[in-house]
Amino acid sequence: MRAFSRQCNPATPCSLLNLLMLFSEKEKHFHHLGLSNSSLNWSRHLLMQRSQVTSLFGADALWRKGYTGAKVKMAIFDTRIRADHPHFRNIKERTNWTNEDTLNDNLGHGTFVAGVIAGEDTECLGFAPDTEIYAFRVFTDAQVSYTSWFLDAFNYAIAINMDVLNLSIGGPDYLDLPFVEKVWEITANNIIMVSAIGNDGPLYGTLNNPADQSDVIGVGGIDYSDHIASFSSRGMSTWEIPHGYGRVKPDVVAYGREIMGSKISTGCKQLSGTSVASPVVAGVVCLLVLSSPLNSSSSHSYYVPLHAFLHRHLQARAWNWMRVRGYYPQLLDNRSFDEQF
Repeated sequence: MRAFSRQCNPATPCSLLNLLMLFSEKEKHFHHLGLSNSSLNWSRHLLMQRSQVTSLFGADALWRKGYTGAKVKMAIFDTRIRADHPHFRNIKERTNWTNEDTLNDNLGHGTFVAGVIAGEDTECLGFAPDTEIYAFRVFTDAQVSYTSWFLDAFNYAIAINMDVLNLSIGGPDYLDLPFVEKVWEITANNIIMVSAIGNDGPLYGTLNNPADQSDVIGVGGIDYSDHIASFSSRGMSTWEIPHGYGRVKPDVVAYGREIMGSKISTGCKQLSGTSVASPVVAGVVCLLVLSSPLNSSSSHSYYVPLHAFLHRHLQARAWNWMRVRGYYPQLLDNRSFDEQF
């Protein structure tokens, strides 16, 4: 049995902002969004735009170029989505891996996560509205799940060739080897896995699995003052110990307070936590997959280099960013945040 804890809230990666700019032309649009050297202007911009996290990342620059997540197969492992939900235009399949006889989301967590990724309501826009959504129900209404349910669902995700997989869940048991090894198999099959790092901060040594694994993009949370959110887990992974020092996690951080997402039936609501950091990153990845210069016409051939690129780029930038912002004791130097990046 595997005890999972839901990271019951959302967040979004700051370094992904640079990636969105990297994969689109340098337009005046980005300067209009407030990406200047003035922290005052940036703060004012955040206050105005915080209700639409997509605006903070300039996602509409890619939308205008036709990158809306079309043909990207997005697996959401959570509490499911209602089939007739008005916020989603492309729900391809809903599957139930629990012992309950229902396909609906009676908790709202899965619906919210899906809304951050692919919602099309104007009040709570998602990043990739044309993404093909595959909703995997792996939690009961009592928020219970088992390793065996995940293993079966993972096998199905591999069989139907998912492109991106979001896990807004986590647990402390990194020694659950069947689960850990299946995660390795998932990423070995060119599926980009994004997972919440956990809501067990502010202490170090609080990483959740599977976000602590080296082949998974682990996502932490920040607030609108660019400070690491107190709830966001952090620390070093233990996979290399005693033969190494581990890896710094999370790989990337994202806005994690008061993010807008979809309600169970209709309308929008706000949540906070790393559960929404993860779908923010997953939604951005859905856009980058097809807008990346690493993309090619042959199916799945770009996922390996893109996955490796995302890991190298995001982890390096997150490391520097967190040190600059005091996440680690030492500062890089006296340059401003904008000069660092």
